[in-house]
Amino acid sequence: MSNKKQESAPVEGIVDGTDFVELKRDMQSAKLIAWLQYNQQQLIAGVIVLVLALVGNGLWQEQKRSQKEAAALMYIKAMNINDEAEQTAMFDSVIKEYPDSGYAILAQFKKSSNASIEVRKAALLSLMDSKSAPEFVWQARLELAGLYAEEGDVEKAKELAQENVGKHYEQARYALLAKLATDTSEKETLIQKALDAESHDNDLKAALEAELASLQASK
Repeated sequence: MSNKKQESAPVEGIVDGTDFVELKRDMQSAKLIAWLQYNQQQLIAGVIVLVLALVGNGLWQEQKRSQKEAAALMYIKAMNINDEAEQTAMFDSVIKEYPDSGYAILAQFKKSSNASIEVRKAALLSLMDSKSAPEFVWQARLELAGLYAEEGDVEKAKELAQENVGKHYEQARYALLAKLATDTSEKETLIQKALDAESHDNDLKAALEAELASLQASK
């Protein structure tokens, strides 16, 4: 009887709950260490790739900053040139060497004010075909339409001016279309649309109001 009791009694002082927790933790640590040892080459390679990526990104940012500074210096140099042909050539250099910079866009716009109509047209067409912000494209399109209007090429001017632009450019677009219109009723409608559009040019707005009043008074 005493032997049976002795066999069924719990074994004390050997393994308790805390020991199991510590044993489990040790096993997990051993697995982690084994995994790290097994994958150490991949981990080292990953760290190297990360370091190289960070270094590469830093170098790229520095190169981008240097290019921006160089483009700015070249643009400023061009602005200080008095000879128009030499200045245009310098603007061309800015556009060619730093095509993705904002100074290339500025150079194109400066070329669009050149005394030569052909140079201006080429600059505006280049801006229209560029991946610049839409506002630059709209401005270039309206200016080119205005050039065609000055030359008497009404069809080309209308074709460009018919295309939609942002709300801040609508007044200038309708004003140009009104200028090109020959029918009085159509001209009045276009002037009214220009006046209804958002305005950023008080002089243009005043001129449109005066023209509309004159057309209505002449009826």
